[in-house]
Amino acid sequence: MSEQAEWTVLVFLNAKNNLEPFAFPNFLQMASIGSTKEVNLVVEMGRPKTHYSASYDAWTKTLRFHIQKGTEPVEATAVKDLGETNMGDPKSLAEFVAWGQKTYPAKHTMLVIWNHGQGWRAPVDDPTARKVEPPAGGVRYVSNDDDSGDKLYNRAIQDTLGELLAGKKLDILAFDACLMAMLESAYAFQDIAQVMVASEELEPGEGWNYTKWVQPLVDARGAMTPEQLGKQIVRAMAEHYGDRGDTTLSAIALDTVPPLATAVSRFATVALPHLTEANLAAFKTARDTCIEYGREYGMSSIDLAHFMKQIVASKLDPAVTTAAQDVLDRIATSVLDNHASRSRQNRYGSNGISIYFPASAEQKTSDADGTGYDADNTVYPVAFVEKEQWAAFLRRYWQLVP
Repeated sequence: MSEQAEWTVLVFLNAKNNLEPFAFPNFLQMASIGSTKEVNLVVEMGRPKTHYSASYDAWTKTLRFHIQKGTEPVEATAVKDLGETNMGDPKSLAEFVAWGQKTYPAKHTMLVIWNHGQGWRAPVDDPTARKVEPPAGGVRYVSNDDDSGDKLYNRAIQDTLGELLAGKKLDILAFDACLMAMLESAYAFQDIAQVMVASEELEPGEGWNYTKWVQPLVDARGAMTPEQLGKQIVRAMAEHYGDRGDTTLSAIALDTVPPLATAVSRFATVALPHLTEANLAAFKTARDTCIEYGREYGMSSIDLAHFMKQIVASKLDPAVTTAAQDVLDRIATSVLDNHASRSRQNRYGSNGISIYFPASAEQKTSDADGTGYDADNTVYPVAFVEKEQWAAFLRRYWQLVP
């Protein structure tokens, strides 16, 4: 067992799919710096039976690494050989977290889930971006294992890590994956971590540049709070991509999510009596002003703040606009830092937190995961849908906008 460090960064690097070629640059970025006595860089990396890359001996299994300066992703440098492991099983994730915290104890723990991600809905397969085939419907997930066909569903991550941690939160839960910076996700993980780092938009295939945030953490000898490190990761994304590509990333303080969700529920409750044929144009204009993230793949999440800004600027009843302003104020408190390339500003908004909002009943019905917002859904139920009032608002909206 190692002496207690300041930070242990656990990277669940599931390359058991078409993202395999992109795993090596990220691994080598971490290895260009390496662990120190203050910062542990720990990776669980899996590769598929059918390879997308023959690099580094094309081994097929799951290995654990304590990354040192110059470590290569080969069997000889691994500290633990897990053999064939299902990285789409939440138990595998929980075992990695438990092992990592025990073997490399630290004052702070960060968990990065590296893989495909899809927020509410999975887009079509594309090896150049972090996207996957649509699931059977009604669920959402962030990590898929081609060998087993299993995925890490958000509800399964929430329940499994919640049981493991037993109230002791991770410092940071981060997603080097697409579309995870949704209020629904933040709500699910509010008891799992203090800070969530995620993207509203699809991510480029290369994902993050790990050098640009690991190096500052090591240079600071690990002397960063969860909030500071979360911000550093966002700044690293901004530095690496700038206005190149269509990129977003935000750091969200998860202890502020309950009051934000309450504000959204209050807005929904106040707005419902005013969501009538007479007022529909104002609500519809507000929604139509927002562009969906991943819209070329039929996605259905929009920036929550951008929608609320349109409501505030409308001529709806003051009670509705006041409730919308309260949501905006809560978002400003929740988002610690935020990056959006120029192409993802303006009508996208990209203020740091998105939310599910298909523009019509038809769009919702055609959504492979749309049943997750049905009142009677019991398949991996989403806590935000079950406990808050946003779904009631959407169902009424869809009645008026078929």
